[in-house]
Amino acid sequence: MIFPKEDFNKKSCKEANINKGLLVDMFNKIEEEKYNIHSMMLLDEGSKVFEAYAHDFNPDSKNNVYSVSKSFLSVAIGILIDLKLMNLDNLVLFYFSEEVKDYLPEYEKLRVKHLLTMTVGQATDQFENLTPVDNPYEVFFNQPIVNEPGSIFMYNNFASFMLSAIVTKVTGKSLNDFLNEYLYKKIGMEKPVWDGINDISFGCTGLNISLQDMARFGLLILNDGLWENEQVVSKEYLDDALAKHVPEPGTPMHYGYQFWITKFQMAAGYLRQYIIIDKRYNLVFAMQACEERDVLGLYVNYIVKAKEKGWEYCDYSLRDFIRKFRYNSIPLIEKEKQERID
Repeated sequence: MIFPKEDFNKKSCKEANINKGLLVDMFNKIEEEKYNIHSMMLLDEGSKVFEAYAHDFNPDSKNNVYSVSKSFLSVAIGILIDLKLMNLDNLVLFYFSEEVKDYLPEYEKLRVKHLLTMTVGQATDQFENLTPVDNPYEVFFNQPIVNEPGSIFMYNNFASFMLSAIVTKVTGKSLNDFLNEYLYKKIGMEKPVWDGINDISFGCTGLNISLQDMARFGLLILNDGLWENEQVVSKEYLDDALAKHVPEPGTPMHYGYQFWITKFQMAAGYLRQYIIIDKRYNLVFAMQACEERDVLGLYVNYIVKAKEKGWEYCDYSLRDFIRKFRYNSIPLIEKEKQERID
């Protein structure tokens, strides 16, 4: 595994034993479907096979990666467990005894692990309804429990926010400040902006990072939490975090500890923000986008197949298609800007 300094080591398709023709087909598919992808990067064993940026985007562009934020939160919990400052079976109410005097008795069974796996048992996620004047903890602990904690998955941003608040309770620092010391600096990231409320990082969303930051994080996960010679977060925690803890009803997906699990592991956010960690092939694929349609097929149907097929000579230059990708993105990006204004 090769770790980046200022930038990633580069590897040709031939060196990575990846079929360039299928990568060309992927760029053609993006053009054909007019997918509004802002940036993409593929790493093979830590080396960069390609990166591509849309109009007005570059390696320094930092954007809200929405629920990809949750996977960074998960690593923070893992580090605290490694430091023996908390464990998965801790009762959640324990951390909020000062803020919460009135709560539903069902919450006496709620544990940290239930927050991580989004098996709180609540009927709805009330996070979006919070206002700065609310006591978020009282709101959380007074939502009706309709399923036994630990039994049923229900996507829950509020659960992630509560985990962020626990990090602050344990460390005396915001989640973002804690990760700056224990994660960002160690893997070569600048401290990002992480939006929050009442001095608590949102945890569930609001992390503003670059595509390269996403790729660095994915590489850390791919390498079992080891960065060069330093164990940033334990392999034991990551093995547990990336296991299939609970199925998402009606889909082939499972959820771990703030990671999505299928044939590969994934941090995923609104509008198709992705960090795919694929230990079958030692690949990391990172994407930022503003796209409602499902684009995971770009990875599954083109990149995976390119790796499985292996290198074959191809007359095309991938650089030409990357330049074409940037040019073709201009009307999509301009349309997105106008929609944001409207």
